[in-house]
Amino acid sequence: MPLNAPHPRLQAFGFAVRDARESCGMSIEALAEAAGLSARMVIGIEHGKRNPSLLTILALAQGLGVAPGRLLESATPRREPGT
Repeated sequence: MPLNAPHPRLQAFGFAVRDARESCGMSIEALAEAAGLSARMVIGIEHGKRNPSLLTILALAQGLGVAPGRLLESATPRREPGT
């Protein structure tokens, strides 16, 4: 992985945030306001360049009106049965 490449899990989380935001018809600015974050922070998260804290994840979920687990599902590695 190149030095500046986003971590795959952060990228997956960012895609989940963007998908949820677009499904709600929200702009980046609207989500930032609803979550109490800056638009720049939301952009960084959506692009997988920021590693959000638990409080930020909870704020994003609340701003989007979704369960935090929905955003985290895609960033969580799948366990193979029997492992």
